[in-house]
Amino acid sequence: MSASVLRTFVAIAFLLLPAAASAQRQPAAGAAAPTHSLRVVARVNDDAITDFDLQQRVLFAIRTSGLADSADLRQRMAGQILRQMIDERLQVQDSKRLGVKPTDGEIQNRFAEIERSAGMGRGQFRQYLQSVGVAPDIAVQQIEAQIAWGKIIRRKVRSQVDVSEGEIDDALARMRGNVGKTETRVAEIFIPVDRADGADEGKRSADRVVEQLRRGAPFAAVAQQFSQGATAQSGGDLGWVLPGGLDPTLDNAIEKLQPRAFSEPIRTAAGWHVLMVVDRRPFAAARPDDVRLNLVQLTLPLPLNASADETNRAMQEAQKAMTGVRQCSDLHGRSRELKGATSGDLNGVRVGDLAANTQMYEQLPKLPIGGVGGPFRVAEGLQIVAVCGKSGGDGLPTRDAISQQILLQKLEAAGRRYMRDLRRQATIDIKS
Repeated sequence: MSASVLRTFVAIAFLLLPAAASAQRQPAAGAAAPTHSLRVVARVNDDAITDFDLQQRVLFAIRTSGLADSADLRQRMAGQILRQMIDERLQVQDSKRLGVKPTDGEIQNRFAEIERSAGMGRGQFRQYLQSVGVAPDIAVQQIEAQIAWGKIIRRKVRSQVDVSEGEIDDALARMRGNVGKTETRVAEIFIPVDRADGADEGKRSADRVVEQLRRGAPFAAVAQQFSQGATAQSGGDLGWVLPGGLDPTLDNAIEKLQPRAFSEPIRTAAGWHVLMVVDRRPFAAARPDDVRLNLVQLTLPLPLNASADETNRAMQEAQKAMTGVRQCSDLHGRSRELKGATSGDLNGVRVGDLAANTQMYEQLPKLPIGGVGGPFRVAEGLQIVAVCGKSGGDGLPTRDAISQQILLQKLEAAGRRYMRDLRRQATIDIKS
């Protein structure tokens, strides 16, 4: 998939924030100021990409990835950025064909999300872009393509992808066989190769990425701008990977890397990869905070400013309500008997997320299935909580987490095929 489509602009906004505070309005030393040329550098069906568009996108990529700006860098990046722009035009064109073109409101909402997430005021993202010489329309084009691709995936790709219970069982079996081995957290920058005659060009792009990493550019920022894999949106983070979990060529490279080190470009059937080892740890070591609990809670209302007498009476009533509770469903019955009481189910609650309430955090994980704890003081009043189920205590991910991981992998592959078909069906004319 195209990185320009899958990256999240919220992440870009966080990268922009420190730069915005010290941004210079003049071009960086040694860099040529962009000129408003309207020379066409590529045609994508009936849509033109101008030299000015390309120069602006190159500048945008440099500003948001922490690269050292120079005229030479801009020239060497132009080819790779142009390919990303071509993909974006194809995605927007296809969204029009399917009747799911992004609306102006959706684009403006995305700008607002960026500003809120980065702590910017209304309009400040556009102001920052202008302050570093980037026309806001350049960001609009990227955002439009991102929204368009998400809609295409939902309309055309998602219905073709499913995850069976058997696939989840197989994945769990492989994981159980790896208990005690070392897993590695890996980040990637991926440059796809769709045609055999594109391998050399992809290698040159990967070499340029490695060169910038050697100069100190942050791996995550470079991945967000230049990786063309689905992990671009998270700075290239592949997550925790077990031996045998990737292409054998990539597995061998990971095994030789030290933490915080990155690889030379690595060729697979899909394209070129640059990998970084983030960390290592034993696989499936018990992690108490990752245990998931299925709970039923009964809440008795009590204002936060209740007097000591009111609190004591409520505590006595709650303790009385706990008497005789033998299973989770009993709490629902009690809630119907007590005036003002409510009850509800909470499934998949992570133990670590209970830490804000010390009593719950310490007591609930220790209860057996069917056990009842409380009363616990919460903002709404007093809560009685029954534990109905537990999962994840062995350090293995839940079935839902495994299903989601498999689904994302399948969507990545299916989306890449769809994008390849769009390129093959299009008329693309790149000017020399």
